[in-house]
Amino acid sequence: MALASQSGRSTSRRSYMSSRRRSRRSRWILGILLLAIASVVGWWFTSGSQNPVKPDMTASGVPADAAGSESIASSSDSEIFFDDGRRTTDQKTAGTLGSDRTPGSGVQTTNVDSPKKPSNSTTNNEPTATPKGSVTNRNAGTALAEARRLSSTDPVAARQSLTTAWIAGELSPADKAEAIRLAQSLSDLTLFDRPSLPDNPYVREYKVRSGDSLDRIAKREDLQIDKMLLARMNNLSNPDSIRIGQTLRLPNGVFDAVVDKSDYSLTLFQKTGDDRAIVVVLPVGLGEFNATPTGLFRVRVNSKLVNPHWINPRTRQEFKPNDPDNPIGEHWIGLEGIENANRDVDGYGIHGTIDPASIGGQKSMGCIRMLGDDIQLVYEVLTHPGSTIEIRD
Repeated sequence: MALASQSGRSTSRRSYMSSRRRSRRSRWILGILLLAIASVVGWWFTSGSQNPVKPDMTASGVPADAAGSESIASSSDSEIFFDDGRRTTDQKTAGTLGSDRTPGSGVQTTNVDSPKKPSNSTTNNEPTATPKGSVTNRNAGTALAEARRLSSTDPVAARQSLTTAWIAGELSPADKAEAIRLAQSLSDLTLFDRPSLPDNPYVREYKVRSGDSLDRIAKREDLQIDKMLLARMNNLSNPDSIRIGQTLRLPNGVFDAVVDKSDYSLTLFQKTGDDRAIVVVLPVGLGEFNATPTGLFRVRVNSKLVNPHWINPRTRQEFKPNDPDNPIGEHWIGLEGIENANRDVDGYGIHGTIDPASIGGQKSMGCIRMLGDDIQLVYEVLTHPGSTIEIRD
């Protein structure tokens, strides 16, 4: 009985120990399984956080326009050059560069379902969203650089490029100042000085005949200028001293002016056919309280005067011809409006001043003031009826 009892206890103990080992192995397996599941779940969430839902952001959080090498550097007003040399500024064609270029069209297409990129994203610290007019600014800068490059070898082409830059506008202050200096230099070479340039569209030559005078030459050749411009162009100290057989340089076309009230400037243009070429940019003074009228004007017939008699319309003070105290200086050019909005505008003109400090400000009663040498040139080139004067804000 004792042996049987002991044997039973041994069998029971082995069963108990075996069940404990199985229980421990089950718990270990379950623990390992749970740890594996937790690792998989953790990896899943970690992977998902590195790839956010927003498709327009890179993993580093930088907008795709800034980090991606396939993005156009600027947005709505970007300039896109077509394969055939044409260009467009239509923002519908400004998309992501890549394999979706339409064959043969030269236009980059965009996926309309793509999310909008942030407009303030940057590449190399430069904004990709450029302000309106930036394409013009780029064109103006390119044309100015071309004018600078050609100025010493082909001043005619340089003057044409400079005109493109100036008319396009949106030049930086530094570029604008350079353009003004370059305009004077190129006008000297192509219009005012005597070098003979091949294929110069701005001047032609004339042989002086018997009985000629500068006035007669101007009338016979239908030159819409004052004779003193001929004296200036041909370096004649005495305009009445010309000789038979002498070669004179005559200007082609007519001259126009544009007054920009925003920067107190008057730009002279030489117009030959449908082309305009910048001559010079000059500073002006304008009417107090923004009184200078705007619109398109022409020179009033018989209104150009030298050393004019003038009566101040406010004080009725009278100034005789050649009076050094005459506020309007030595030259007067009367203006008349030629648009419906300014046909009734009267009494305004372009004139000199005895107050140089007033140039660049609003000091007149509405007229356009200029420095003495500047108004003399303007007087020589603006005539009735061919010249127009545009005054704009």
